[in-house]
Amino acid sequence: MYNHMKNVFLSALLAPAAVLTVQAANLSFPDVEAAKAQADATGKPVLIVWYGPDWQPDVDTFCRSWEKLAKQHGGTYVFGQYADKLGQEGGTRNKVLPIEHFNLPAVVMLAPDGSFMAEFSGDQVRQPGAQLMQSTARLASEAPRFARLVQIARSSEGGKAVENAAAALSLLPIKDAMRQKELTGIINRHDPQDKSGYRAQFCLDHLGMYSEINGILKGGKEGELSGRARKFDEAEAYVRRVLNSKTLKGKERRQQWLAGLAYVIRERILSTTTPENRDISPLLAALDEVVKLDPESQYGKGAAKFRHYWDPTTFNTITSGYYTRGDQTLGFEKDWHVDVTKSISGPGTYTFTLEPVEKGRMDSRNFRLAVNGKVVSTAKIPADTNTKTVELEVPAVPEGAKVEVWLTARCYDGWMEASGYIRMEKK
Repeated sequence: MYNHMKNVFLSALLAPAAVLTVQAANLSFPDVEAAKAQADATGKPVLIVWYGPDWQPDVDTFCRSWEKLAKQHGGTYVFGQYADKLGQEGGTRNKVLPIEHFNLPAVVMLAPDGSFMAEFSGDQVRQPGAQLMQSTARLASEAPRFARLVQIARSSEGGKAVENAAAALSLLPIKDAMRQKELTGIINRHDPQDKSGYRAQFCLDHLGMYSEINGILKGGKEGELSGRARKFDEAEAYVRRVLNSKTLKGKERRQQWLAGLAYVIRERILSTTTPENRDISPLLAALDEVVKLDPESQYGKGAAKFRHYWDPTTFNTITSGYYTRGDQTLGFEKDWHVDVTKSISGPGTYTFTLEPVEKGRMDSRNFRLAVNGKVVSTAKIPADTNTKTVELEVPAVPEGAKVEVWLTARCYDGWMEASGYIRMEKK
């Protein structure tokens, strides 16, 4: 089955390329524009291995391995070597691709008409395996249909243009579909109100989605509403309509819009409630949905961190002699568990000190000493809530025990400051 897939992968994909050679790494590679012309003439898709010599160690071995694999099955890979990640050669920008490369090497697939279809990059390209072959073979089999749909979308108006553009985009991985500026432009132009639902699916990337949501919150594209006057109900209703749309497909897209829902909920909570009376559960529920869909995706991991930040029942774990801006909480308190095990040299009175730097502001209180997760003593401190130095009595602790200082803190200097040092010293 694997060998059969390799045959499908290579014979279906690779158009024999006209040879306009460029000397690189002592090898000759067909010119990209010539390969596009050949693909158009034969009606076949083409792959460009975009390796970038500055980002690919041992270029000779890398290129020869792909070349050998292709020749074994009667195909010719088309190599593009450019001076930088934007595809520039001799100062002239290459117009083959609508994307920048930040993870070279990359394999780029073009449809028979030269339209960009997809990109594969990173380690999977360095050592191509069965998964890459299967994915690329599937796309290659759809390339003629993709090209036909693109042509119909270009030459049509109204709903027909939208439907064909969306049908073409649905053949591609979502990350590549959202890079298709021509096709997403057709959808935006012919369905600006998103009655089809395809605009939310394909046209609004991460930043575009938040721009759209903020436009509603502020009362329109040029709106100036702020704070609690913003239109939270309208924004939430809009996001929920997208989430309920049958056209919204794919875990990552659903995660993205769920993150947008969490954003609206968070803004409502921060603008309309105080720390003392706010109910954070709707926000946590939205974030839970993001994580549940795929905890290993970028959105899943991000939502998990964000949930930890907002959940009042969780705590920050500090294992080093300092805390960072990432440990702060803006507008609410959170418990910290600071590991001081290495500072304990026996029973006695110890001084625990927080030393903010960069003008980092912090309110801290409720200092406790815990051994293996159990509070054994409490600091005697003034009644204020801005204590930075306290004394703690440390009893004799078993060998190997974990000793921590627990405290309740609030840091609120934005993302650029609110860091400092932590010291635990025996008197």
